[in-house]
Amino acid sequence: MKKTLKLILLKIRNPQSAISINSNVSLNTKIGKRVKILKGSNIGDCSISNYTYVGKNCSFERTIIGSFCSIGPEVICGMGSHPDNYVSTYPGFYSNNASGSFFFGNSINEVVEFKKTIIGNDVWIGARAIILGGVKIGNGAIIGAGAIVTKDVPPYGVVVGVPAKVKKYRFDKNTIDLLNESKWWDKDEETIKKSAKYINNINSFLEKINKHD
Repeated sequence: MKKTLKLILLKIRNPQSAISINSNVSLNTKIGKRVKILKGSNIGDCSISNYTYVGKNCSFERTIIGSFCSIGPEVICGMGSHPDNYVSTYPGFYSNNASGSFFFGNSINEVVEFKKTIIGNDVWIGARAIILGGVKIGNGAIIGAGAIVTKDVPPYGVVVGVPAKVKKYRFDKNTIDLLNESKWWDKDEETIKKSAKYINNINSFLEKINKHD
């Protein structure tokens, strides 16, 4: 019953977005317009901007996600960390906020369990990628399927592997700068629609999208 009521409230708050009845989205998650969250995904304390879609069976915690992101199935992002220099890594020894652990009554403020993870705009994340908490992924980046991202990813970088490393950049530096400066993902829907036919020609697209400033 509670799950049904929560889903109804989410739909009332986000009438332009599609949230699967088989997903689990926390009420403190902020959702933009035309966002799609597929079944089996767990989204907790996140912010998801316009037009982004989240694939099946993903898990996102404390993550800020930009617009126009394409997120494949079974992606894990923003999980908490454990101190490796204590006698034990078990969270019940230092935190009463950790789910699934017995608390021994000794909160230690110096432990930062959860760090915000930031995913920029127009980011493509392949299936089963893992992104550690506190990582920042730049605009336009691509995360290869199965990659484990432990460090920040630069804008328009393509990263693959375990741990993920930059394999190449999608465009040259000048083009990357122009795309970032345009902030096309923040334009209104009508402007983007008018520019969409130039999506396969960067110069024409930027010329068109920037005319509407």
